[in-house]
Amino acid sequence: MQTLRFFILGIILGAIFLRGDAIAQEKETIVWLTWKQVPNFIFSGKYKGQGTADLFTKTLQLNLPQYNHVNVISNTRRYQSLILEENVCVAWAWIVPGSKVFRIYSRPVSLAHRAGIQTLKSKQHLFGKPGEVLSLKKLLANPDIKLGYLEEMTYSKKVHKLIEQYRGKDNIYFSSPSAVEFNLDMLSKNRLDYFFGFPSQASYEAELKGIANQYQFYNLEEMDKYTSMHSHCSNTPFGKKVMNEVDKILTDEVLMEHLAVIERWNGQNTHYRDVFMEYVINREANALVVNPGQ
Repeated sequence: MQTLRFFILGIILGAIFLRGDAIAQEKETIVWLTWKQVPNFIFSGKYKGQGTADLFTKTLQLNLPQYNHVNVISNTRRYQSLILEENVCVAWAWIVPGSKVFRIYSRPVSLAHRAGIQTLKSKQHLFGKPGEVLSLKKLLANPDIKLGYLEEMTYSKKVHKLIEQYRGKDNIYFSSPSAVEFNLDMLSKNRLDYFFGFPSQASYEAELKGIANQYQFYNLEEMDKYTSMHSHCSNTPFGKKVMNEVDKILTDEVLMEHLAVIERWNGQNTHYRDVFMEYVINREANALVVNPGQ
């Protein structure tokens, strides 16, 4: 009789587990796009999963337990293809011009820091004093220094106009890789003198390796705006349903927690914080913020 009881109990428990698996399998799946760009996404090392966009993506996922979540690491070309899929979302990205036809976007969730140029500190004499805002127009007019330029990346209209004037010249290295930024080795090995990027790239590498930062970042006159960042999903019934739920998650409290992560990796910047509070939290227009999708 006791053996029979254990047998029946086993059947009941098995049924419960199978039912649980079936329920899990019935969940709809959201594919979240990520990409290799520290410290926004960090895929290895002691800071794995602690990047600015890593943690923001995780926050949304934890608050959407009714879905299965799959993270996909994309490069620039794969991103452009996957972004057209019906069940694909991105937690943290700017609005690509023309994408509102097939994407639906949240309120602003963040601001991307102003891009500028990275070079070696040992080459400051070719550029300027630390903290100085440089003119890309003047830099491009110098044939003795070489710029690295990624074809797939979106910068300001002023930048693209200047770059086109120098297409075919020897002082710009045009590259079309799948990455979203050049490797800093391109500078240390003297293959390039400078390239477009963000200050956090070099400061993260220095912190990770426990060494002094050997790179110098400069802001540019032609890149004087912060970029509005948003969560977004496909402009389909599924995407609209997900975004309706995401909008409820994006409280001021959640966005202030996100700001703390930004400041952890980029350092505290009073100017950035002031613009973030006005544009992201208070949802007021700001002349210092650009939205590429508009």
